[in-house]
Amino acid sequence: MEKEADFFTGLASALTQASNKAVMVIEKLSIGSSQYKTMIHELLSRNQRMQAFDILVKITSEIKKNDYLDSVLLAGRFLLVNQLISECYIFLTICQEKVVEVYGEPIDYSLIEEIGNMFYLSGQTEIAITWYEKLMEMNEAPESRMYFNIGMCYQVEENYKKAIENYIKSTYADPKFNKSWINLGYCYIQDHQPDKALQSFQQLPLSGENLICVGNAHFRMGNYEEAIAFYLRSVELKEDSGAYNNLGIALKKVGLLNDAINAFSDSLALKPNSEAAVNLVTLYFELGKRSEAQNLLRICGKIIPEKQLKAITKQLEQKLLAYKANLTNRSSLEAVALHTNRKTMIAKPSGIMPVTSSRIPAKSPQFHRKKAND
Repeated sequence: MEKEADFFTGLASALTQASNKAVMVIEKLSIGSSQYKTMIHELLSRNQRMQAFDILVKITSEIKKNDYLDSVLLAGRFLLVNQLISECYIFLTICQEKVVEVYGEPIDYSLIEEIGNMFYLSGQTEIAITWYEKLMEMNEAPESRMYFNIGMCYQVEENYKKAIENYIKSTYADPKFNKSWINLGYCYIQDHQPDKALQSFQQLPLSGENLICVGNAHFRMGNYEEAIAFYLRSVELKEDSGAYNNLGIALKKVGLLNDAINAFSDSLALKPNSEAAVNLVTLYFELGKRSEAQNLLRICGKIIPEKQLKAITKQLEQKLLAYKANLTNRSSLEAVALHTNRKTMIAKPSGIMPVTSSRIPAKSPQFHRKKAND
């Protein structure tokens, strides 16, 4: 009881301070919510928030357990979104004890995992990890999933070594838990170990998405031809805008620029996305295709992030200025060159003429991009 009294004292003060600073936020009530959850939502929406928490803490068995758990999580998210983190932690701890006290056996441990997920989603990863570890200590959840969740927490913190450690534990617990293999490979790439990333991705079953992962690992290793091959296999199984974008990047790396343009265009045709738009505009710039770049910016300007759009627009303006200056310089240089050549030809009518090379430039191989209606 003392714990509850201390909680309500601290909560009252925290709610007052929070409401004085800004308008408090609450999520929309989901369709089909129970009467109990609806009542709690209404109290939290008004200035009757202390009453809502009092009702939740004084729960009786008359309320269905699932309705209670849903309402507790609603109130917990309300505290989190309004930055009342310590109050949320204490409140959820009390409610977990109430679940055991009121509903008895069998104990429902799903609330503990949901609490961990809630803290993870709000960015409170350290707190989330404690809840996941608590659940593993109780031996009430698959280790593969809990280690995966903990790995996700460390991945969000960009602590890739700790994330790798937990994803490996997850794969040991269940080698078929594919999410862990995917994230393990991603973390290896971020940790500059693309060879190990490739080994991780190779554990996955065959699918378009998984072939993209293998292609990404090859790309990071500098194996651009292999990356291209896997991206092409991926889009043959399932056309994907991300796969086409990655294919375009790899094609550009090996100098197949027209094919890269086609790949970026296919990515945009499947799903307008800023990554392919930026890559294609940049490539047009580099190839001196100013009108194509301008047209694409007009079409895709809204999907490109504002910061990138400003940088690209500035780059285009600079290119145009440089192009105009180059035209001016070139016209004067050509006049001088023409005049000089005429003098040379008059002075040396038997001068050596340039010889055209007999070497025929190699053509770039063309990639057949399979379409849905092929």
